[in-house]
Amino acid sequence: MQTDEFAGAVGRLVELGREKRTAIMCAEAVPWRCHRSLVADALYVREVPVVEILSETSHRDHKLTPFARVDGISISYPPEQPDLL
Repeated sequence: MQTDEFAGAVGRLVELGREKRTAIMCAEAVPWRCHRSLVADALYVREVPVVEILSETSHRDHKLTPFARVDGISISYPPEQPDLL
């Protein structure tokens, strides 16, 4: 997600979304087990609304991954740190 290629692809997706309704899809049933959650986070920090389609009758607004660390439009996902004491 820190590459120029990813930034360019997200930029193209944002532009496409401005032109017409846009969806990205995957075979994974739920967004949080899929790369879609990473793309959704990247759009979220760019203030682009994201709706997760969960089924034919269910959807929800995307919320930033709880453990994501945001610096501007840069996102990282640090590993959990075990308690030392």
